[in-house]
Amino acid sequence: MKAHLAAAFPSTTSDVVDTAVAAAYHRFDGTHVRDFVPLLVERRAKQSLASQIPA
Repeated sequence: MKAHLAAAFPSTTSDVVDTAVAAAYHRFDGTHVRDFVPLLVERRAKQSLASQIPA
């Protein structure tokens, strides 16, 4: 997932991608149904990274 996000946001450092993914995973801490967490994490991290790119 991190590699996919890094490829989608090539101007973003790996530390920023790691932080976005970690923050997205943290959002789902304590949830009971975990089947879709990786998909949801990737979407949330992608939104976070996209919002950091100047328009």
